[in-house]
Amino acid sequence: MSSKTRVLGNSFLYTISSLLVKAIGFILLPVYTFYLSPEDYGITNLVNSFTQVATFIVAFSLYSAVVRFYTDFKDDNDKLKRFYGTVTIFVCISGAVFVSLGFLFHKVLITWFFEGIPFFPVVVISLLTLTFVSIHTVHQSILQGMQQGKKLTIINLVVFGIQICITLFFIGVLKLGAVGVLLAILIINIGYFLFSIFDLKKNNLITFCIDIKILKETLKYSIPIMPHNLSTNIASFTSRIFINNNGTLASVGLYSVANQFGALIDTVQSSVNNAFAPWFYDMMNNGNKESKSEIVNLSHFLLIIYSLIYMGVGLFSQEVIILITNERYIIAWTIIPILVVAYSVKSIYYFYVNILFYYKDASRKLFIATLTGSFADIILAYVMVSKFGMYGAAFSFMIAKIIVVAMVIFISKRYDDLGYKVTGMLKIILPSLLFMGVGLYFSYTKYMTEFSWSNFFYKITILLAYLLYIYFTNRNMIKKIISSGNINYLLRRTKNTN
Repeated sequence: MSSKTRVLGNSFLYTISSLLVKAIGFILLPVYTFYLSPEDYGITNLVNSFTQVATFIVAFSLYSAVVRFYTDFKDDNDKLKRFYGTVTIFVCISGAVFVSLGFLFHKVLITWFFEGIPFFPVVVISLLTLTFVSIHTVHQSILQGMQQGKKLTIINLVVFGIQICITLFFIGVLKLGAVGVLLAILIINIGYFLFSIFDLKKNNLITFCIDIKILKETLKYSIPIMPHNLSTNIASFTSRIFINNNGTLASVGLYSVANQFGALIDTVQSSVNNAFAPWFYDMMNNGNKESKSEIVNLSHFLLIIYSLIYMGVGLFSQEVIILITNERYIIAWTIIPILVVAYSVKSIYYFYVNILFYYKDASRKLFIATLTGSFADIILAYVMVSKFGMYGAAFSFMIAKIIVVAMVIFISKRYDDLGYKVTGMLKIILPSLLFMGVGLYFSYTKYMTEFSWSNFFYKITILLAYLLYIYFTNRNMIKKIISSGNINYLLRRTKNTN
């Protein structure tokens, strides 16, 4: 089976499993919006945004190093075990220090980040969750780096099922509201922490130690990436803080519902990239033109798949929200198309950023782009949220993504462009956004808060027209993929990937 087939297979597996676990908030929207008020939903999302930021600090962005350095250590099992053990122990120690500081300076946390939210039990639960979430992500990164897509999918399916049961019990039976959601996250991550240690020991993949040489080498790689990983999450967290300070926690809840749809797109893209990146590194190690051509061709094919996802999410998010959420949340759909545009631009970023991660010196410059974009996002959000509320946060996010992508492209071309062409990528993305805009005309002008069958069928017509457009403008590529057997391999890989 070809390496490209492995990427497609693992992409499918990672996407399905990540959608179930990382997008559990989206899947449980009908439950959350039934049992939680917009204020409660705003609390859970503000706290979860804080957790996403804090875990990168706790782990010093070693997630990226776990994937990247597997390629270097995979032929030396003893060194690989010491590498995984060093990362695990270091993250545990770092987490304990961070949580202790959080308790010590809890008044500062409340004043700066959690206005209107009690420290106990809400913020306490969040702090206790941090270390366990960090180790959870380390273990997932280990499996991704080793390209164990089938195992990762099975694990995530189990985690998904258990988390649903616990969450439903806490908020449906015990009526714990936002606290119930956060408690479920804490419990599932404690359980995953114990499992990850058992799994690594069972498979002889860990030696518990602190290897200073390995730690220095990996931190030298990961710390320069921290600003990159942190900046985007900080900007998202800050936007929610601004919405809370300028409006209410209920407004945070509405924006967060909309952002679940945007996060759905990003989960697909990041999951595919988790499979794409290890293959990309191997192909780059080959160092020949044929390998680079393979990278470009597969990237364009994936971008076409992404465009179909943009269309589906952008066109039908209104109907989905009306169908699955409480009426208090309906207006949230109007923000989603703005976020779809932002994430469609970000799809270009995923291809170019792998160049920067491959060249270790280049990875240290990535923070320039992400910090610039995030500062722009924060500044724009500060100005626009006060005037336009949650719509201001969405527009500032979109502008920031355009800035980041432009800078990443510029930096990456100083190392290797692989034959990527931005114009070619835009020829795939922009038509999908244009079709989406046409399809949403009546939703914004006539049916903003109500379901209409005529509007629904109009959108289906637009989607079919786009599918025809995609086929006729890319039929040669589609025929080549079908004739090469990649689709059959992909389906087979779903069952057999190790």
